[in-house]
Amino acid sequence: MASVGKMLFVFLCLVSSIVFVTPDDIPEDWPPKDEKFKYEAEGLYSEDFDLEIGKGLKTFERNLDDVFTCRLSYEIPKGETEEWRVTMSQSPDLTAYSCIIERPGPTKSDLNFKQFKMSLIGVNEINYGEAYGAPSVPLPEEEYKLDKDKMEVFAVHGKFKGHISRMLAVGGPHLHHDEL
Repeated sequence: MASVGKMLFVFLCLVSSIVFVTPDDIPEDWPPKDEKFKYEAEGLYSEDFDLEIGKGLKTFERNLDDVFTCRLSYEIPKGETEEWRVTMSQSPDLTAYSCIIERPGPTKSDLNFKQFKMSLIGVNEINYGEAYGAPSVPLPEEEYKLDKDKMEVFAVHGKFKGHISRMLAVGGPHLHHDEL
């Protein structure tokens, strides 16, 4: 019976220490409206960003670790700023990196890209790369090119029609070999 009393005492102490939050305690500016989505975990990075509009080439890049960088270079001469997302990951067996840059959600875009180029830095080969006009419809092969030597997926000048919703590429990392 004494152990039941002790357990009851501990339970009451725990219950009395709980802090209740009432609606009056929540700040007026919660949740933050200007804060963009961002997520980091081991082998994974994802972040929302705004595409810059205006003449001239713009660049956005992020690093997953000290090895892998995904870079988007693009030109959108006019239009309204749009929110896009970059997601980079490393395979569990450490043999591949991937980068996806896309417009999140099913929203339609009126942006007309003059050019785009997605580059993978820190890989020694690109195994796969693709660009999409509509979210699940790949661009025709004549509108973009995968350059395995330069580690790039890019618009073909004169063929690309300006509409893109997603780019992705998968590459193998540089392997460090120990001297024997």
